[in-house]
Amino acid sequence: MKQTTKLLSSLFVAVLFAGSAFAESRTWTDSKGRQVTASFIGLDGENIILQTADGATHKFPLTNLSAEDQALAKTMKPSGQPVMLANATVAQAAQSVDRLVAAGLVRANPERVKGGKKPITGFNPMANDEQFVRRVYLDIVGRIPNHAETTQFLQDSNPNKRAKLIDMLIDSPGYNSHTFNYFAEMLRVKDRLEQDNLRGVPYINWMQDQIAKNRPWNEMVYDMLTASGKMWHNGAAGYLLRDAGMPLDNLANTLAVFLGTDVACAQCHDHPFSDWTQHQFYEMASFFGATTTNMRVAQARKKGKESPGMMNAMNDLMPKIEELVTKSGMDIKRIRNGIQNYMGANRAIVGDMDKNSLKLPHDYKYPDAKPGDMVEPKFIMWSKSDKSLPAYKQKVKEPTELRTAFAKWTTEPSNPRFAMAIANRMWKRAFGQGISEPVTNIDDPKQSANPELLVHLAEEMKRVKFDIKSFMRIIYNTRAYQSEATSEKIAMGEPYYFQGPLLRRMTAEQAWDSYMTLVLGDPDKYTKPLEDLYSRSIDLDLSNPKLDAQTVLVKYDAYRKMAEKERALMGGGLADAGEDMMMEGSKKAKGKADTAPAAGMMENASRSYNGMVLRRAAELEQPAPNGHFLIDFGQSPRSLIDGSIKTGSVPQVLMMMNGKAQEMLTSPDSLIFRTMEKVKSPPEKVETLFLSVLSRRPTLSEKDIAKRALSGGDDGYANMIWALINTREFIFIQ
Repeated sequence: MKQTTKLLSSLFVAVLFAGSAFAESRTWTDSKGRQVTASFIGLDGENIILQTADGATHKFPLTNLSAEDQALAKTMKPSGQPVMLANATVAQAAQSVDRLVAAGLVRANPERVKGGKKPITGFNPMANDEQFVRRVYLDIVGRIPNHAETTQFLQDSNPNKRAKLIDMLIDSPGYNSHTFNYFAEMLRVKDRLEQDNLRGVPYINWMQDQIAKNRPWNEMVYDMLTASGKMWHNGAAGYLLRDAGMPLDNLANTLAVFLGTDVACAQCHDHPFSDWTQHQFYEMASFFGATTTNMRVAQARKKGKESPGMMNAMNDLMPKIEELVTKSGMDIKRIRNGIQNYMGANRAIVGDMDKNSLKLPHDYKYPDAKPGDMVEPKFIMWSKSDKSLPAYKQKVKEPTELRTAFAKWTTEPSNPRFAMAIANRMWKRAFGQGISEPVTNIDDPKQSANPELLVHLAEEMKRVKFDIKSFMRIIYNTRAYQSEATSEKIAMGEPYYFQGPLLRRMTAEQAWDSYMTLVLGDPDKYTKPLEDLYSRSIDLDLSNPKLDAQTVLVKYDAYRKMAEKERALMGGGLADAGEDMMMEGSKKAKGKADTAPAAGMMENASRSYNGMVLRRAAELEQPAPNGHFLIDFGQSPRSLIDGSIKTGSVPQVLMMMNGKAQEMLTSPDSLIFRTMEKVKSPPEKVETLFLSVLSRRPTLSEKDIAKRALSGGDDGYANMIWALINTREFIFIQ
């Protein structure tokens, strides 16, 4: 009851944003005589739903209004305006965000007029249901909705259906997959690392597991910065092992990603455009001065002692291994390097030594210190007042505690940039542009497009305790997000004020996963097999004196056969994909290939087509190999932070028009054709195609075009599929 009263009270003191494009409004009076101007959305049982001009939607008991307004509401027709409702906490948080966005729109107009642009009169019109369902699937789960998901949402008459869909998607496996894609690009996650046979698989598995558990962001970051040991014993160690032997580069990336602070230039010289100095950079690097990513170095230097037994383990074992291999009749020359690299991967380990060895570089040229001087660790500050914050109260007694102190400082809620950096990034995921750009360099929050909004979102991130799901739930329920996309061209460096999301091109992962939806129906059903096989086969304890040559060879053989074991678990081809999506008793597709799954095959065994494994991008190699759809479409090679290509290219066009993925969709064995078999008439088949590919029904003119295309014979439907997936409408997120 208190919550309802509070909500009603907030309704009658709501800040109005004049000029917004909403349904026709009127003045409503409650039983206490208070008045507010709002639009009538509809009745929901004993409750009324009104929308104020700031975009906030309010639901409360009809009896709280005056008797006259109660009677009027019962005679009014529901608005055609889509309704945004969520639980009260989310709704109130979303309304607070909308108010700040609306205030920013008003402030933006003088600058827009100066630049020759029309003033913004309010949020963009509300996106219709067809636009919304496609956008929210792409933004939350990284794929288009399948035919059943689209029609179910469009046919739903529940006024709360948008909020319910957001909740459902955020709690689905698809959210985990899409969120991993984002973090993998941001953190440059790779399957195959540079050193020996070291692979990032355990790190990948750890990250996917953390996302699936909805682990708070601050805890994930803390674990990555403090992890010790081998990657297959502690997956979080993969963060530092990703840049093994390059601590300065890793620090520059750490500050850019986690704190939105670009100090990379200061690695070699004082920053030319900011106040960061080279000495400050090395003071920060000093927190990792006692950290090593190589077991040989760690064992040799820790406490000044060496461990000859472990240092020479490989040298001692190799003669015995060579003898066993030769006796078996194999040519040791062909596999010697492979065995040595296999064993060498076990030297990749994160550890801390008893001495901080970081020194200034030999070419240091500034008067505050000399080349080769030892550097004491010190946290950077963005303002003089920062030193009074709890984040700066870290105490370090031993060099082995340096990394922990850095991690605590980084992830402490009072750190001036940690919450702000991830909040700004998550906002950009939803709207296509950060409040402060670039997201890797929030140099001065006051210079952002909407400083008050940026600060508020940082506080919201702290309030939800760095729960990314809870934060994004708020963003997706805002009126700003649910507005039509802005197609106005925003020049590089020009601020954007978020009257709606920007019209954006799909990422490579979204395009591929949308293809998988068209092929598999429910792509989340198909996951990578044997995800811990690498960890089990690569793990050797080189410090164990009982480790023998036979054990090494047995495990090495298992390591070499990993790909073979994974291939054995593949099951069926294109014609078997999406069988669970078809109605019972549906006819087999004409010309269906004889590629039935092997007996005893797991139900979720991956399908394949023409050499392509049919799984979501997150379930494939990271990044995909050269020549794959994902790479051709712009997937990041994971060399740079946020390194994907966001623009189109000629190879992409050719691949979309004539590549293997396109052939897969237009094959008679494809799920789209089998979905069409569930309806009989050509007009119904055309509607099914449009709903499957574009998440909307065709217009009258499109129906006429389709009718002419289908008159050409059996290839008509394949030609229509080809045409639809090559439209701008398919590849862009409205």
